[in-house]
Amino acid sequence: TFRVETVASRLEVPWSIVWAPDGRMFFTERPGRVRVFENGQLRSQPLFVVPDVEPSGESGLMSIVLHPQFGENHLLYLAYAYKGKEQQVRVERYRETSSGLVEPKTIIEGIPAAQFHAGCRLRFGPDRKLYITTGDATERGLAQRLDSLAGKTLRLNDDGTVPQDNPFYGQSNARSEIWSLGH
Repeated sequence: TFRVETVASRLEVPWSIVWAPDGRMFFTERPGRVRVFENGQLRSQPLFVVPDVEPSGESGLMSIVLHPQFGENHLLYLAYAYKGKEQQVRVERYRETSSGLVEPKTIIEGIPAAQFHAGCRLRFGPDRKLYITTGDATERGLAQRLDSLAGKTLRLNDDGTVPQDNPFYGQSNARSEIWSLGH
């Protein structure tokens, strides 16, 4: 008999869960691990470990989303905090293979983050665009600024390019990635 408590006791802050078309469950753990649950069991080893994740406070490896054609292309996206000059969030795309995740491609980076309010969630919309929600990095005023990616919903094409129908596309005083602000 499978017991949820048994699996949960072996995990460290599970964060985001997605289901593959073949029934596998992919999920993230804050310290940077991408895990897979299949056929009623947790794989003993992570599918992938993000090498430069910064897992402090409310940040770390946060969101995962599968490409709308994951069954054909095996692309998945991860959002995680990393440490540059200061803590920031990056979204990367990978291809799943039998040996793990390969072909990393940075979709967007430099999203302001902090120990708290670094939150990030990834989802594909019905328009097949990638939506990224961002935290305000504990600076509420950034959410209202058009030159900051903090406290926003961002909208990108699956390759990281900016859709030309975004509301601030091409405006010199605004980030074109912004779909909505003030969050």
